[in-house]
Amino acid sequence: MHRKKIKKTKILIPFLIFLVILSSVITFYLIKNTNDSSSRVYSHRGASGEEIEHTVAAYDLAILYGSKYIEQDLVTSRDNTLYVSHDLSAKRITGVDKLFVDMTDDEISDLRTEDNEKILSLQDVFNRYGNTVNYVIELKENSNQTKLFEDLVKKNNLEDNIVVQASDIKPLQDLSKSFPNMPKLLLVKNQSELEKAVTYDIVDIVSAEKSMMTKENVKLVHGHKKLLNIWTINSTSEIKKAINLGIDNYFTNFTAKALALENKYRK
Repeated sequence: MHRKKIKKTKILIPFLIFLVILSSVITFYLIKNTNDSSSRVYSHRGASGEEIEHTVAAYDLAILYGSKYIEQDLVTSRDNTLYVSHDLSAKRITGVDKLFVDMTDDEISDLRTEDNEKILSLQDVFNRYGNTVNYVIELKENSNQTKLFEDLVKKNNLEDNIVVQASDIKPLQDLSKSFPNMPKLLLVKNQSELEKAVTYDIVDIVSAEKSMMTKENVKLVHGHKKLLNIWTINSTSEIKKAINLGIDNYFTNFTAKALALENKYRK
């Protein structure tokens, strides 16, 4: 009996040491990824400071620079297909003065940007990048797009690669039932909206306009165990201010600049 106990102990001790080492490695990996500079930078409509926004060129360049988070704004066609555009109208990007909601998929497929790129559907984006990148997706039409978004995410099995954003709390509340682990970002335009946003349990990230980038708001949001995101900062001084204040992440049109500044100045 005594010898058997000694034998078991000799086997158990190396196993416990292995578990401790494994736990340390996992912890280091999680910390490293949490503090990874690329997790701080949300490529606003792709590398939109250098390429036409929401195009393959803009997304490819942002990813080439090292972006792990590319943004999509969603509009809906007359055929109930989700397309990627910041504007509800196609005029600014394509010259065609029509709302996406009034156009069929066939009509949208004929549209071209100045550099001859097509208007991407959300499925086009998923097809191109799959799970190799993370998506920061805004439901521009809020609750009108919730079901379409939910179905497409499930179809592509990309729940773990998406931060969903909206300017209204309801679509985020609805999506918390089907995607409880998907990070949810609420956009706010003024101080009163920010102070209300921190009270919502299902909100993980409060995203504020850059005029609200203050140490008091960092303290307020962090005090409610949420992340503070800022939109949209592009200058070196703005990005350095965000880093110094401890802003968790932010939208920028200049991915390469932001990543370089993050790597140099983020402690």
